[in-house]
Amino acid sequence: MKLNYTFKHLDHSESLETYTEERMAEVGRFLLREGYGNVYFSKVKNEFCVEISVNTREKYFKATAYGPDVYGAVDACAEKMEKQFLKTNKQYKDHKKPELTKGARQETFSRWKKAA
Repeated sequence: MKLNYTFKHLDHSESLETYTEERMAEVGRFLLREGYGNVYFSKVKNEFCVEISVNTREKYFKATAYGPDVYGAVDACAEKMEKQFLKTNKQYKDHKKPELTKGARQETFSRWKKAA
């Protein structure tokens, strides 16, 4: 997954970029297709804000997390993204209604035939 990084009121950090890249690589395996994303790091008063947005062909994902530690905020944001990816992945894999499948129709027909 290709990520673009933006830092506001915060010094540019290579270690923070690599850490975020590793966390998103772990989470990104749940995506059905490759996407690209933007990571926005900022500091407001005494809290760090991490905002990650990922664009794929299917959907747009966005997660925001705040915390006193920037690495903890990245972890929280990655967990939120993982939940969104898993939910979407499940929706796309289980999109077919089971009652419309051939096996379910035959089963329903055999039940109806026995009742008559």
